[in-house]
Amino acid sequence: LAANKTAIEQTAAKPAGIERKALPEKAPKDEQWISPFGKLTTKAMDASIAAAPTPEAKAELEAQKKPYSLLYTYSLIIALVCGTAGLPHILVRFYTNPDGVAAKRTTMWVMILIGVFYVFPPVYGVIGRSLSPELYAAVGAKGTDKVVLELPTLLAGKDHALLGSILSGITCAGAFAAFMSTFSGLLVSMTGALAHDVYGRILKPDSTPEQRLRAFKWAAILIGTVSILLGMQVEALEINFMVGQAFAIAAASYFPLLFMSVWWRGMTMKGAAAGMLGGGITALIAISFTSISDVAAAGAKKLTDAAQVAVYWSERPIASNIKQFWIDHPLARILCEQPAIWAVPLSITLMIVVSKATAKTIPSDVRMKMLVLHAPEALGLKQEYIKEHEGLGH
Repeated sequence: LAANKTAIEQTAAKPAGIERKALPEKAPKDEQWISPFGKLTTKAMDASIAAAPTPEAKAELEAQKKPYSLLYTYSLIIALVCGTAGLPHILVRFYTNPDGVAAKRTTMWVMILIGVFYVFPPVYGVIGRSLSPELYAAVGAKGTDKVVLELPTLLAGKDHALLGSILSGITCAGAFAAFMSTFSGLLVSMTGALAHDVYGRILKPDSTPEQRLRAFKWAAILIGTVSILLGMQVEALEINFMVGQAFAIAAASYFPLLFMSVWWRGMTMKGAAAGMLGGGITALIAISFTSISDVAAAGAKKLTDAAQVAVYWSERPIASNIKQFWIDHPLARILCEQPAIWAVPLSITLMIVVSKATAKTIPSDVRMKMLVLHAPEALGLKQEYIKEHEGLGH
């Protein structure tokens, strides 16, 4: 009778005409669909922990407890909005426009195209969850990042096998082109800064264009090698998380510099440097701490024996201590995992404080520069004040 009553209640609670299909064999359980953000409420997560069958399962759920997921979402929004405006490989592309009117027109069309593009990731996510749910149980390149490559292959073996192969090839080519475009843009931005600003203006101001070009080539080799080596160390991390963290670093460094220097006449060089370095470096350090523990945790998940896991963590005391600290302080974990919500205000505050303290170094022609910067193009106030051949610039 009790079983029949339960079945009747479940049938009555379920909307008419809707029947849930059984999950595929390799699909993760329902609790993992909202991972890595955790339960939407603390009470729901506490209930799952209390219902855990073993102490090991309870400890694993405790490690996944993130009661501040909404705070992470707000921080990610700040990172994406401010970080997009501060991406160095995006900023340098404005130099391809002949004037401000063309730059504004280009920005409008780019925003439209990017908006169209960002409609598709949620679509891929929904389709991938329905057709390839087993990918959600893995991480990194073998996890959800593989959805865009796996979905076209599902047409193989059916009437549209050729179409599936074509779509898979187009997807791979597009992904590789996007990767090369982004990587080359960032590489040029970083090497240009080292060769022109660091080498050409600080280390050797009297250098010739040929020497700066040679420095540019060596900087490209050095930065490219370091980037590849660092990328090999974080294969186990989720790419979407790393992208959000990269946006957070850009939001905490370049965006405050761009925003404050355009709209505030009291900015000084020391204030700009203090804010950019302070915000960017603190955000990078915070993200690095979470990455250290996450990479170590990904390695521990590959081990099945409890004794091996214990030895694994004993050999990595720093990562083990950081991991335990995150468990004890979930709020600190969220703030370090996505630091834009506090790193951006920190950077702006440093710029204001240091600029106020060094107000005597404000450029004397700042008012004229602000007028040229904000005046309409029709007034004809445009002037080129970067004189590369004289080694000068502002």
